[in-house]
Amino acid sequence: MTMTFLECCETVRDKGLHMIRPCEKLPGQYEICTPFEHEEGWIWLDTVTANVVCQVYEALSPDKREKFRRLPAGVILDLCWKVADGL
Repeated sequence: MTMTFLECCETVRDKGLHMIRPCEKLPGQYEICTPFEHEEGWIWLDTVTANVVCQVYEALSPDKREKFRRLPAGVILDLCWKVADGL
């Protein structure tokens, strides 16, 4: 299953810990699986991180949400943790 990073975060926030990896054939899309379903090349996406991303997204205005969705995962994470840390 492929989805955006934000959709991955929403899934993890609702269903708990999962593993993700960028989809090679679809830029900006990620594959997601349950823990321990796969090993090499997958990274953990925990509920705390996913919740921070979702909360920041939900606090944005509609036009900012569209821009947020198009950002790469690394940029989203950096921005969200800065917001969470109060920077």
